[in-house]
Amino acid sequence: MNQHHKNGWTSEHLLRPQGTNLYAAQQRERLRQMANEVQALLHEYKSALENIRFEGDKPMEAKVRAFRATRPMAALEKHLRDAVNAAGKIDASYNRFYVELPVKREARAKAKALQKANKAGTQNAQGIQAVNTAANLHGISAGLAENPNGNGDGTPKDQPPATFLDFLKEA
Repeated sequence: MNQHHKNGWTSEHLLRPQGTNLYAAQQRERLRQMANEVQALLHEYKSALENIRFEGDKPMEAKVRAFRATRPMAALEKHLRDAVNAAGKIDASYNRFYVELPVKREARAKAKALQKANKAGTQNAQGIQAVNTAANLHGISAGLAENPNGNGDGTPKDQPPATFLDFLKEA
């Protein structure tokens, strides 16, 4: 382990459960405190600069000069606030790409396999798509009756498959 990381965060820490969440929360709090300190100092500094007047200043010139002089510090505060938001996305990004992705891929693979099985199961012997009508379902259930041939094993009868017209005759 590197000496620099001996007492700090390492990638091993981040890979543990809730590691990225804990790290992100810790960094967000540090950055938020820094942003609040910069903001307080910025307001105090800007107010002090506005009170400095030079001979020949126009009415709003001191305020404009103070505003322009404090822009780099205001940008620092803005970037710290942006960093707070970016630190908040660390855990969400990790979860999206390393926790949720395998689950989504597995679900997608299962759905694809099911779709493939359904497609293969609906083809008849000639390779033509069979339509699951009420007659087909009735014929299947009639063929698997409790005692179809007197043997009681539930095997299909030795009858041709029922057609839709047979279904209408029975109804």
